[in-house]
Amino acid sequence: MFTGRVKSHRCGITEILCASRAVFRQPGWEERGKKRRLPCPQSQDTEWQELSVWDLERIEQEEQRKAADSLSRSMRRARTSVRDYAFNTPMRWFITLTLDKATVDRYDGEAVVKKLSTWLDNQVRRRGLAYVLVPERHKDGAIHFHGLINDAVDVVNSGTLVPPGGGKPRRPRSRRQRDEWIAQGGHVVYNLPGWRFGFTTAMELYGDYAAAVGYICKYIGKDPQKVGGRWYYSGGKLGRPDVEYLNLNVEDLEAAGAFSWTAETLAGVRFASAIFGPDGQFTKSGK
Repeated sequence: MFTGRVKSHRCGITEILCASRAVFRQPGWEERGKKRRLPCPQSQDTEWQELSVWDLERIEQEEQRKAADSLSRSMRRARTSVRDYAFNTPMRWFITLTLDKATVDRYDGEAVVKKLSTWLDNQVRRRGLAYVLVPERHKDGAIHFHGLINDAVDVVNSGTLVPPGGGKPRRPRSRRQRDEWIAQGGHVVYNLPGWRFGFTTAMELYGDYAAAVGYICKYIGKDPQKVGGRWYYSGGKLGRPDVEYLNLNVEDLEAAGAFSWTAETLAGVRFASAIFGPDGQFTKSGK
């Protein structure tokens, strides 16, 4: 058992998670909890029959709490997996895939995922696509996807740019304005001609890569209902980090500016997490 876990990613980013007590276990060990046999309401168990209304309410509240904890852990695991894949795979494009109602019922998760999976599998086999996509629902319930892909698919210039300073993509009034926007930090927006089920955008990744990955992760759990039974979709040749377990001091990490918190499920244990850039300098808390 160790107090710290260090992930070294291929993009040069290092993530450190530290606890005030030894709670990290190296892979290969398995915790086995004692199984409890719950009373059956149809049985002749007198102990069950003697439960009061207050007991039943308490049991129901406990089950609701466990369900909420399970959902929270599921989302955290999904965000961790997305970060691990993105930080260890040479992604080039940030993309958005939408669906045209003429090609698929974009409110039907099963129908949408069927179309998406067929297209993605084809691109992986034929072109070597690597991807991580997170679904999102519009306010009206229509499904679309945000994510990262490598440079395996074709892109075409959409004729629009994100102007200097940000905002929605716009079409320059002239070639001169286009050149001015690019010189001032504007970014060209592309389309994916191979996606025939709706509208697409693709932007070449720039700036803080960790921030771009975090932007995608924020969509996980935005809607508590999974699309197609999954928080995210991934495929192709995806990398994973090197993981090392060490005994670290949580106070030292907090002193560097790490984000710290106390876990409800581990009473009295304080955690701190931080991200360090390729130069070894602290970049942000690992919140």
